[in-house]
Amino acid sequence: MSYISAYYTDIGPFREKNQDALCIKSFEYKDNIFIMCAICDGMGGLSDGEAASSYAIYGLSEWFDNILTTLIRANTNILEIRKKLDEHIHMMNENINAYSSSNLKMLGTTLTAMFIFPDLNKILTAHVGDTRAYKITNENISIITEDHSIVGEEVREGLLTEEMANNDERQNQLTKCLGADFTDISYDYILQEYEHDVCYMLCSDGFRKKLTNNEIQKNLCPLRITDKESSENILKNLTKTVITRGETDNITSLIVKIV
Repeated sequence: MSYISAYYTDIGPFREKNQDALCIKSFEYKDNIFIMCAICDGMGGLSDGEAASSYAIYGLSEWFDNILTTLIRANTNILEIRKKLDEHIHMMNENINAYSSSNLKMLGTTLTAMFIFPDLNKILTAHVGDTRAYKITNENISIITEDHSIVGEEVREGLLTEEMANNDERQNQLTKCLGADFTDISYDYILQEYEHDVCYMLCSDGFRKKLTNNEIQKNLCPLRITDKESSENILKNLTKTVITRGETDNITSLIVKIV
């Protein structure tokens, strides 16, 4: 197994800080390459949103390096791995809330992280907020995650279309995230079969609101993702497109192709 990965992030035309954070990491063991990729979007309406997103990415990275690699070497099953990950995400949530309380600030961030386990033939996605994960083939595109937002709920209930939601003034009102005084909440964990010649794309809401699913699929299908440099250019060009269409938020995307 091998993979191609690329990412691109932009502060956007008007923001003073980039509150998005991301990482892509891999670990090789017994001829298998285990991959983690993640995007966090600090909440722009809250103070120090970039601190929350950076902390979440750092915390996931540390968990991957120090915990997940140990679990993999011990041949831990996927359900136990999911349990350990959930415990760690809840711990990060508690730490963000504790920092907010002690510093009289309100910090929050979304989190979407994907873990690829070739030996188990599984892909595990952890998610909270309105960052997204997509599965892209040469024929189709599907959204793996569900937006934890007011407009996301109304789309699922049939009250809004996706286009209406992307232009709704409430689109940034989340119903779940890390921090922001949320306690005792559940996070989404999506388990899928491992597949070859498929692309997985993670992005902040600033990247996808001004693009159609057809545009994303056409540009980021496996046939187009052939190497790191050209893939970065595709993400960069799509970012320029959403800015010309009026996007004002931070814009971040990453893609991983399983070869």
